[in-house]
Amino acid sequence: MKRVAFAFLITLLAAVSVVYASGDSWFGVAFKIEADGLFNATVHSIEVEKVFPASPAAQAGLRPGDVVLGIEGLTVAGASADELKKAMNKPVGATLRLKIKRGSSEPHEFTLIAARKP
Repeated sequence: MKRVAFAFLITLLAAVSVVYASGDSWFGVAFKIEADGLFNATVHSIEVEKVFPASPAAQAGLRPGDVVLGIEGLTVAGASADELKKAMNKPVGATLRLKIKRGSSEPHEFTLIAARKP
């Protein structure tokens, strides 16, 4: 039960940090994250939960249900939440590279460009 409740809390924090990548930028995606730990949690998995219309994530082709295997060359499974959050913190115009697994297909890299918050 603790793990589920904490995963929900981390999901909210990560969704805010990714949708709003830095002070005035965003990628337009919210994630469902499974993690353990209270401070600087260890991440087990990240799944795309929502892609906002006309967002950088939508333009890149991300879809709900996509599994994020890597962020900026970092492997998601076993990474610290702080490390992943730092890797996703990008200014407007900067790129974010995600390694995505969709269904049974081979992993593929997606590049998102941080946009100004709408």
